[in-house]
Amino acid sequence: MNSIDLTVLTMYGYQRHLTVVTPRNSFTVSDDIQKEIRNQRLVVRTFTARPAITVVKTIFGKMPFVVFGLSKEGRETVLRQCGLTLVSGRMPADGAPEVALHADIARNRKLKLGDVVLKPDSEDSYSLIPMKLVGTFDGPVWLALGSESFVQANFPLSTQGIIVLTRSEADQRQLDTLLEKRLDKSRCRTWTYASLVRETKDALSSLYLIMNVVITIIIFAIAFLTGMLANIYFMQRIPEFATLSAIGYQRGALLGRILAEIGLLCAAGWFLGSLLNIAMLLGIKTWLMTPRGLLVEPFDLSAYRYTIPLPLAIALFAILPISRRLRTLDPVSIIEKRA
Repeated sequence: MNSIDLTVLTMYGYQRHLTVVTPRNSFTVSDDIQKEIRNQRLVVRTFTARPAITVVKTIFGKMPFVVFGLSKEGRETVLRQCGLTLVSGRMPADGAPEVALHADIARNRKLKLGDVVLKPDSEDSYSLIPMKLVGTFDGPVWLALGSESFVQANFPLSTQGIIVLTRSEADQRQLDTLLEKRLDKSRCRTWTYASLVRETKDALSSLYLIMNVVITIIIFAIAFLTGMLANIYFMQRIPEFATLSAIGYQRGALLGRILAEIGLLCAAGWFLGSLLNIAMLLGIKTWLMTPRGLLVEPFDLSAYRYTIPLPLAIALFAILPISRRLRTLDPVSIIEKRA
């Protein structure tokens, strides 16, 4: 259900750990804005960075991904800040056409050490000089790193941004709010995790509206059909309920018994269906999604909330006609006919 959100927030999740400020209408962030950033109490370190752009494949097509061109110290500091660990190869050398990627990005792009990541003839991963993969790292967020001096020398139109770091993720959230309020939006843009979440929700709102309409139609159709089946099953048991009524059972007690049976069946069906769905999604994740660097979360509780209205609707569609039939039940005539 939320694979799109999960993909976006994982791909750009490094913004939990750092804030990026980029210039507008210029190639560099002006000195006065840089000074204002460094004067903030929560700021621990800042680094200049220049971007190169590559892509990753997602369940909804290709998405751009930034290769941060940083100094050697900047690369090492940002890697630690994001909780990442180098697991193969090495970090890019200064001035060299080299890239280090998160292992999931390399898997997504089907790249191994020594393969070219950006090249001159690529439409979406361009570099004047081919840039090779020299290292991969692992950890909670995706990241791609290169050399700032190489990007500056070979990407003449690349802008120089500022990466801003704090001591903790909580401090980063506070700093994000401060910078969004204080920096002149006509001269620079502040890229924060909060803005990423807002933009993702806004971009997907129409899609989720359509999905909610479709889900509602599906729930109504399934609930109506299942409710009618429950009603047919009840009609086949009319003699049983007539006998119980004749020996003294109140209609309310009979209705409660029927409701309990329907509730038990719906709950058991929902529970077993959820287990089957989790098992199926785990299989899809293990054998289809993960090897391709794609994301799906089988234990996403927000998705399972969409299944709760289904057993409730089934119980409602079943109990309404049954309760109406019980109100007009004449046990004597039914027993006489059976006799």
